[in-house]
Amino acid sequence: MASHQFICFLAMISLMIINISANKACHPDDLKGLNDFKAGIHSDTSGRLSKWIGQDCCNWPGISCNSTTNRVVEIYLPGHYVSGDDESPNFVSSTMSGSISPSISLLTSLEVIDLNKLVGLTGQIPESIGVLKNLKELNLQTNQLSSTIPESVFTLTSLTTLNLENNHLTGEISENIGNLQALQKLFLSNNSFTGKIPVSITKLHSISTIHLEKNQLVGEIQLPLSPAAQWPLIKTLALDSNALTGAIPDSIGYLTTLSSLSISNNQLTGPIPSSLGNIKQLQILKVNNNNLSVEMLPTTICGLTELSVLYVSQNKIHGPLPGCLSSFKYLLDVDVPFKRTATLPLGVHKQ
Repeated sequence: MASHQFICFLAMISLMIINISANKACHPDDLKGLNDFKAGIHSDTSGRLSKWIGQDCCNWPGISCNSTTNRVVEIYLPGHYVSGDDESPNFVSSTMSGSISPSISLLTSLEVIDLNKLVGLTGQIPESIGVLKNLKELNLQTNQLSSTIPESVFTLTSLTTLNLENNHLTGEISENIGNLQALQKLFLSNNSFTGKIPVSITKLHSISTIHLEKNQLVGEIQLPLSPAAQWPLIKTLALDSNALTGAIPDSIGYLTTLSSLSISNNQLTGPIPSSLGNIKQLQILKVNNNNLSVEMLPTTICGLTELSVLYVSQNKIHGPLPGCLSSFKYLLDVDVPFKRTATLPLGVHKQ
């Protein structure tokens, strides 16, 4: 009898071990998607992918899973990261070379893909990425990705962050970018995008950060046309080093939450709009190296008391620097082309 009970006990233990192992195993689609991603990478100086062994992918380096469904929700493999514990952190700089496998679309619960600053990712962003409807963050910055942004990216309506800067991407920015209503941060700088800034970008009412600088964009600056259609959360607008033309829209004054405006190194004409004075939180204003033409800066600039950086040189501005700037206690960096009448605060650097 005792022997029979012992055999039953062993059977129960074995069954429990099998169940635990089964619970630890990744979903087959997740496992295939990750293994195909690994197969597409032919060099990994960090060694993280070499530890992708077995079927318990939720414990693999850089992988996080939902505790309830056990589905993969995050791929976090940046080039710069911290290993070790809080008491003895180790700051690591690494690279990966290869391409992003289209099989990444098998990980249908993904919320985050962060492969930033790996330097060596090449090829195209897979069109199949558009099936990842739960994706909130796509960060592929500082790699060597090429071709255009797949149209499927603009169907990812849960995206809050799209960071593709510092790659070799080309083509026009699709008007379908306006579909990304949850988007808060947009980084497309330092690529080779051409064409006009899409009008639909003004529909991104959750946006706080827009970086489109260092491309080959042409046409006029696109901004919301009325207070009702404004970007209520906008903090940073960077459009410098393109080939933008036309005037600075007077509607710039609707962006009252803006703290940084950089539109230098373009071909902008006309005056500096007096409506800039509405942006009381503005800290950085760079409009240098354009074809702006005005006798003097608008007096409304005297309301921008939070300014720390002011670049207006290499334009057709001939009048004196407003005397009010001498009272700007945060102003540390000024680049102006004309004789100044104000005594600037101690420490100001005039280029």
